[in-house]
Amino acid sequence: MDDIGARIRSARKNRGWTLEALASESGLSTGFLSQVERDLTTLSIVSLAAICDALSIPIESLFSSNRPIHEAPSQVTREDQQLHIQIGGSPISYRYLSGQLPDVPIEELLIAEFPPHCDQRDSAHEGQEFGYVLRGKLELFIQDEVYTLQAGDSYRVDASQSHGYRTSDGGGAAILMAVTQRFIHIPPQSPLPSGGKDID
Repeated sequence: MDDIGARIRSARKNRGWTLEALASESGLSTGFLSQVERDLTTLSIVSLAAICDALSIPIESLFSSNRPIHEAPSQVTREDQQLHIQIGGSPISYRYLSGQLPDVPIEELLIAEFPPHCDQRDSAHEGQEFGYVLRGKLELFIQDEVYTLQAGDSYRVDASQSHGYRTSDGGGAAILMAVTQRFIHIPPQSPLPSGGKDID
């Protein structure tokens, strides 16, 4: 979708707005928006969202994707099922590891490392859990369902459901996890004294 600039310009003019008006509504500079409309710069998803919000147009109308973005999310998202989007001719692409979800605060983002022949069952806690397999292979248990996951697969689970993980004797696994329940409270680091520096 290389005509993204022209489509933004058309939407702006349909509202009777100048570039200055769009800049005021979107929080972006007039110069940047001028370059966007002439396809002289690339857009990040954050900037595109600001423009679409200001113009009241659906953001999905201005990017290409590998599948419909409003598909109902499932508990496990295979690597080839994850939503990939690209904005215009930008070399940057975005990969969404889960489907669209209600707004939930992410309290912790962590990597869970599971050694070989690990069997952790019947885990349950508050909130939501999202995971992305960085390396290895493991089985994911969600109540009575069992999923075999490998690097590149992702999942989500209502964490109040019984869930767990099992790795084989052949190797362990690492999962990037985002959870909405805070498990530990890490105190903020004390500020360094004036002129101080970190110690290696």
